[in-house]
Amino acid sequence: MSDSDDRLRYRRQPTPEDVLAARAEIREHENAISGIQEHITGLLLQVQRLRREQEKHQAAINKCKGVITLARRIPEELLAKIFEQCVADGWSRSPITVSHVCSAWRKAACTPRVWSHVYVNCPSPDALDRTRFWLGMARQAPLDITVVTGWCPDWQLGEVMEILLQHMRQWRTFVIESPDSTQVDHILSCIARIRVPRGACLPNLREVYIATEVHFEDPTDSEDNPPDTFEDAFGPHNAPKLSALLYTSNVLPLCIPDKPTFPSHLTRLDLTFTESLFQRPLAAESLLTLFEGVPELRSLALAMPLMYVQPFVPEVDASRTVCLAHLEELSMYGPTDMNGFLPHMRAPSLRRLHLRSLEDVGYRQQPLGPSLLRFLYGKEGTITEHEDGPLSIELLELHDIDLTPEAFVECFEALSNLRELRLHESSLSDAMLALLQDPQGLCPRLTRLDLRWCGHLSGRALVELVRSRLRPDGAQKADDASAADPISEVAIINCCFVEEPDVMDMAAMTVCRVVMREGDDYCRMRGCCDNSRYRTRLRLKHADNIIRHAERSQGDERWMVPIRLVV
Repeated sequence: MSDSDDRLRYRRQPTPEDVLAARAEIREHENAISGIQEHITGLLLQVQRLRREQEKHQAAINKCKGVITLARRIPEELLAKIFEQCVADGWSRSPITVSHVCSAWRKAACTPRVWSHVYVNCPSPDALDRTRFWLGMARQAPLDITVVTGWCPDWQLGEVMEILLQHMRQWRTFVIESPDSTQVDHILSCIARIRVPRGACLPNLREVYIATEVHFEDPTDSEDNPPDTFEDAFGPHNAPKLSALLYTSNVLPLCIPDKPTFPSHLTRLDLTFTESLFQRPLAAESLLTLFEGVPELRSLALAMPLMYVQPFVPEVDASRTVCLAHLEELSMYGPTDMNGFLPHMRAPSLRRLHLRSLEDVGYRQQPLGPSLLRFLYGKEGTITEHEDGPLSIELLELHDIDLTPEAFVECFEALSNLRELRLHESSLSDAMLALLQDPQGLCPRLTRLDLRWCGHLSGRALVELVRSRLRPDGAQKADDASAADPISEVAIINCCFVEEPDVMDMAAMTVCRVVMREGDDYCRMRGCCDNSRYRTRLRLKHADNIIRHAERSQGDERWMVPIRLVV
C-alpha cells in the first residue's frame, strides 16, 4: 500500500475490510512484542545468574585478599597500638568493635593497654558492670579515667568511685565532667579519705581535668569550715607525679589564705571560666591567693568570658604581688581590663607571653601599656631603675590588644631577646617598624613576625625590614655579635596596605606565609583570619613560582629557592 493510500485510509470512514486488516496487524505486532518480552526476560534471568556468579567470584577474591591483606600481616603489637590510638581519639567502644573482626584482631584487642581508657557514664544502667569489665581487661596497665556524672545521686556516684579507687595506683589521667560542683566535691572527698600504709595513693597520676558548674553557694563552705580541695585529694602526699591540672567552671573555687586550693607541686595550670549568672565575682585578690599556693608553675593559662555578670575586681593594694619563679609561659584570655592583673605578678623566668582580649574595642587601650611595662620591668619604672633588667621574653602575642606608639617603643626597647612577635588587630605603624631595622635596630634577636589585621602598616616597610636584616652570602652570625638576626619568616594575613608585590618581594628574601599556623593557632578556633579566596587567587596566579620547601641540601652547600611563599 502506497503512502497516499495509507493517508486516505485515515481520512474516510473505515470499511469492514479495513477493520479486519487493522485487527490482524495488531495481533501480529502483539505477538512480536510477546516474543521480544520473553527474550528480554530470558536475558534478564541470564544476567541475574551471571551477576550471582560474579558475586561468588568476588567473594572468593575478597576471601583470598583477606589472607594476604596487610591487616593480617600487621604485628600484634602494632595492631594494639592502633587500637589504643582509636580509644585515645575518643572512640571508647573500639575494643569491643575491633574484637568482632577476626581472631587476630581479637587477640590484639585483648592487650591491656587497649582497655586502659576507662569511660564511666554514671547515669547509664550498666555503668558498674561495664566499669568492672573494662578494669578487668586493663589488668595492670596505666589507666586514663573519665567520669561523667550527669545528674546521678551521690550513692550511685559512690559505688562507681569505690570500684575505681580499687585501681587508683594505676591512674595516669583523671577527668571529671559534671554539671554540678557538689558532685565534684563528693568525688574529691572520696579520694581525700583514702589512706595507704606506705607510699602515695596515686603514685602514677600525671594530669587532672575538671569541668563543672556552680549553681548555688553552699552555706557550709567558709573559711572556718572549708570543703575538701584539690590539694587534699591530689596534693604531693597523694599524687607526687601530678604535673598538670585543667579546671573549667563558671566561678573560681573558694580561695582561703594559707590553705592551697590546688596542689602546690603543679607545673601547669589552666583555668577557664564560662559565662555565669552566679554572683561570686572573679577578683584579683582570689587569683593572688590561688597563685601563692602553686609556686612551682611553669605554664599558666587564665581564660575569662567577655560576658561575665560580675566584672573583674582589681586588687586594691597595688604593691601586693605573687612571685612565680619558675613560670615560663603565661596566657591570659578575657576582657581587656583583666590584663590589669599583670603588675601583680613576678615571673623572672618567663619566656612566652600571650595576651588575648575577647573584645575588639577598636582603639588603643591607654592603661594597658603601663601595666605591661610594669610587668616586663618588675616594678613601676624604666630599664635604668631595674637592677636585673626586663624579662627575657622570646615570644610575645597581643591579640586584639593595642598599645600606644610610646608603649610599643618602650616594649621593643625592653624585649632585647624577643624572637617571635605576633600582633592581631594592631595599629603598629611604619615608623615603629623602622625601629627594628638593622643596623643597631631594636629586638636584634627577632626572627619571626606574625601580623594580622594591622591596618596602619605598609608592605614596603615590611620589605625594608626584611632586606635590612639580610646577611651577605657566606656571612656568619659570629662575625658580629651585635648584628641583628635575619628575619626567617613573615606571616601577613588581612593587612590591607600590604599588597601582592610586597608579599612576593618578601617571599624572594625569606619565608612569607599568608595562611594560619598549623595546630596552635588561636585564630582557627575564632575563625577570624580565614582568607581562603585570597590564597586561592594567589596560588593560581603564581603557581609556577610557588615552591613550598624553603631550602634544600646538596652536598655541603645550601642554596635558597627563589620564592618561599606558604599559601
